[in-house]
Amino acid sequence: MPANQRRYAQAIPAVYIFIGIAVLFCLGTLGIKTLMLKQQIKQDGERLGLLRKELREFTTSNESLRTEKNKLTSIPALKEAIRKGVIKLKPIESRFVLNVPADRRSVAAHAARTGSEGGR
Repeated sequence: MPANQRRYAQAIPAVYIFIGIAVLFCLGTLGIKTLMLKQQIKQDGERLGLLRKELREFTTSNESLRTEKNKLTSIPALKEAIRKGVIKLKPIESRFVLNVPADRRSVAAHAARTGSEGGR
């Protein structure tokens, strides 16, 4: 038995050394991955801040353009543009106006719906 113990006495410390190296390798990899994750979170946070800043700028620009559009399309502004001649409108002549009685409107709408289905 003592000879048997001596033969495996050298093998046991070698196994422990390999296990220790494997554990150190795993811990080192975990540490590096943790640092990489922290760096990526920091970069993404900076990028998110820049995107939020751009969004605020676009929102402000959009609001100012919407305000200007509303101002230019208001009734007083349109009347002023017509008066100055910026918007050129032609009066509608009575010969181009076609008056349709109320009862004919529903008949025309109904005929248009059934006419398109009947042609199949």
